Amino acid sequence: MRAQTTAEILGVARAHLAAEGAGSLSLRAIARDLDMGVASLYRYFPSRDDLLTALLVEVFSAQADAVARAVDEVADPAEALRAGLAEYRRWALAHPPEFALAYGTPVPGYVAPSERTTAVAVRVGDILLAQVARAWGQGRIDAGRVARRTDALTPAERAGIEALLTRRGYQVPLGVMSLMVDLFVRIHGYVVMEVFGQLRPLTADPDATFERTVTDALDVLGLAPATRRADR
Repeated sequence: MRAQTTAEILGVARAHLAAEGAGSLSLRAIARDLDMGVASLYRYFPSRDDLLTALLVEVFSAQADAVARAVDEVADPAEALRAGLAEYRRWALAHPPEFALAYGTPVPGYVAPSERTTAVAVRVGDILLAQVARAWGQGRIDAGRVARRTDALTPAERAGIEALLTRRGYQVPLGVMSLMVDLFVRIHGYVVMEVFGQLRPLTADPDATFERTVTDALDVLGLAPATRRADR
């Protein structure tokens, strides 16, 4: 019964999130839609922040699950990475309110508790980086580019990436991780601009522009499509 009621509360909360945005989320309004007393709702979510955290965990988990399914359907690591990035975008465009909660303007007065949100927030990165690690292990990534990137890192960048590798347990060299950060920042930035309507003045064909952006980003790692590699 508790699990069912919790799911119902979260379902109504998602509807309010879509209609009004995270900043206007109200436990009283959600309780009213559920025909439930506010005091009863507090037994499940003692505060608005608790409800926001539960929604955030759902959002990160749903997005990561979708990316994982897309990656798992492709054997080749380069194409699996491409599929995962495409699903990252597809999910975001299909769920703009949820994406905005995770990556948009912070909700005033709310700070996501790291002990509950960090593990789910980094899952997408783990999934995508695993494909890069596979490609590196197969000799599919240009070692010269990796070496040049490693040499170009400032001491602060090097220390930050080393800390990230240690913290997450990623088994790739510094240069590979740095290039992967560049790749993800480029793709995530594209998706943010598209979801929030900032891309419309820049391209009349966002699908084609996204495909080219992904191809160029993969090319930085030496993971361009076979036809591109053969043309060089």
